[in-house]
Amino acid sequence: MSVYDNLSESRQFACRVIADHARSTAFSIADGILPGNEGRNYVLRKIMRRAIYHGREHLGMDGLFFYKVCDKVVEEMHGAFPELAVQRDFISKMVRLEEERFGNTMTVGLGRLGEFQFDSGVEPDREMFRKLAKLYDTYGTPRDLIRVYLEEKGIAFDEEDYNERFENALQELQRQSGIGQTHRKSDISPIYAQILEKVGPNAFHGYDATRFENAEVVTILKGDSAADALSQGEQGSVVLNETPFYAESGGQVGDTGRLVTVKNDGGEMQAVVSDTFSPVAGLVIHKVMVEAGELKVGDKVTAVVDEEKRDATRRNHTATHLVHAALKEVLGTHVKQAGSVVAPSYLRFDFTHYQPMTDAEIREIEDLVNRYILQNEPVATNLMALEDAMRSGAVAMFGEKYGSDVRVLSVGDGRFSMELCGGTHVRATGDIGSCKILSDEAIASGVRRIRAITGLDAFRRFREDEVLIDRSLEALKTQRDNLPNAIERLQEEVKRTRREIEDLKLKIATGAVGNGSDGTGGDEAREIGGVKVLGKIVDGLDANGQRQLSDTLLARLKSGVVILGRKDEGKASIIVRVSADLTDRVKAGNVVKEIVPIVGGRGGGRPDMAEGGGPEPEKLDEAIEASFKIIETILSS
Repeated sequence: MSVYDNLSESRQFACRVIADHARSTAFSIADGILPGNEGRNYVLRKIMRRAIYHGREHLGMDGLFFYKVCDKVVEEMHGAFPELAVQRDFISKMVRLEEERFGNTMTVGLGRLGEFQFDSGVEPDREMFRKLAKLYDTYGTPRDLIRVYLEEKGIAFDEEDYNERFENALQELQRQSGIGQTHRKSDISPIYAQILEKVGPNAFHGYDATRFENAEVVTILKGDSAADALSQGEQGSVVLNETPFYAESGGQVGDTGRLVTVKNDGGEMQAVVSDTFSPVAGLVIHKVMVEAGELKVGDKVTAVVDEEKRDATRRNHTATHLVHAALKEVLGTHVKQAGSVVAPSYLRFDFTHYQPMTDAEIREIEDLVNRYILQNEPVATNLMALEDAMRSGAVAMFGEKYGSDVRVLSVGDGRFSMELCGGTHVRATGDIGSCKILSDEAIASGVRRIRAITGLDAFRRFREDEVLIDRSLEALKTQRDNLPNAIERLQEEVKRTRREIEDLKLKIATGAVGNGSDGTGGDEAREIGGVKVLGKIVDGLDANGQRQLSDTLLARLKSGVVILGRKDEGKASIIVRVSADLTDRVKAGNVVKEIVPIVGGRGGGRPDMAEGGGPEPEKLDEAIEASFKIIETILSS
């Protein structure tokens, strides 16, 4: 009999959950899906966390285990599915990262959940759902695991009913707290579908031209309402039967430009196109503002795309494909696109990877991209059937919607980069000029984002860097190859000077507070009920200096109380020190709690040392003076 057969029914169920979810996890990550908070990524995170929960809760697995189960899936199934073997290390790393992260979540969130009291078989009321939603909102405890916990307490839910009640409680909680309130785009107006049905799809000529004459204005919108015309100074949306303007899609921003027409009476209409978008497939909307004349339905216009911005966008778009290919080459085949923005002034590329890139990796990616740029490889676009495109090895973006025919973009012979893409591109990689990566940052678990610039923007960046370097060399009076050493020496000198200044400030403050030969601090210290009390405002010290000064003065008093106030950046800071022989009579924490409210704040601490502060430094003198009376009261009680 196997170990599994000897397990209880609940533990057998947990084993089946873990095995099933490990298979789903391994295959999903191999396909480029990573645990996250939206869409398919959230589905993966849910099944992973459910498996981890069952292992910990029912099988007593306190340490990391799920990544080992997923590795076993790869070991058993890589023969039939070789892509699992290729991604084996990446799968293991991503599962382990998620398992570590979820371990922290479970410890806090499920611990809080265990504090709640539930009656078996009795559904939680509205207030209890608010508390459960707060666990999700504040501690990240997954809602599906909350439901599992409730079921184990004998409280069963229909999934749809549970989700609805949980969501209602979460929204109510966030409305009251203001958390999670965001402005979302409204639903797409039905008028766009009506326009498409009435006028049909627009003919797009932007792959071959940036100027198109005799395009007919077929629809004008003011807001969501149809209009016959737009007068000078008015804004609206315009639909043309044919257009060279590219509508925002696939990460590429929409074109800008102008609509121009000469009227029969000799007058001229000019409208600025500020954006182009496609709310429904096949319909291109031009957002315009009429600068001169009047634009009417039925007018024939010349549509002129801003060629400079289009060229800059094309450079960045083709560079995005090169960057994607280079990332796969340098980091590994697990890299997959997770989003992008292609604008005239920059490109932004999101990709799956589990750790920051090293400086060496960034350099290697830049070198690879720029090598292909310098080789001036031809960039070809072919219209192919989707099945043929996939058989050719073209990379498709997971989650994108493709028609029966697709555009396939190839760089050179396509071995380095071949992707499905409907955007606009350069004719040869040399048109890009150069590519410079500006940043690499994490945006989600297992997802990173790089920003880069090309063409003239890259040259401007190089020129700006040269100016900064030249100014630095001039200021530091050094040579170019010695600049890093000169900066390091300057930093060390600044640190040393700061230390000397702080030491000097402390010496000055110590002497200014009191230099009596009897060690009591001279006239600064008062005797209250037989106890020496020194209260003073000190200037020019930081928080550390204030503490050091309190040490010095308390040592001088030997037995007594020291209260020091300090003003810094519009705030008041107070420290109270009590010698060890007096802490049974005067506690520093009690003194500071009485003083600090005078400056509008609060504080606390130990019997021998306490600190506090407030936003009203102008009342610091009053607070220090009040400390003497407060200590007198404490000693007499």
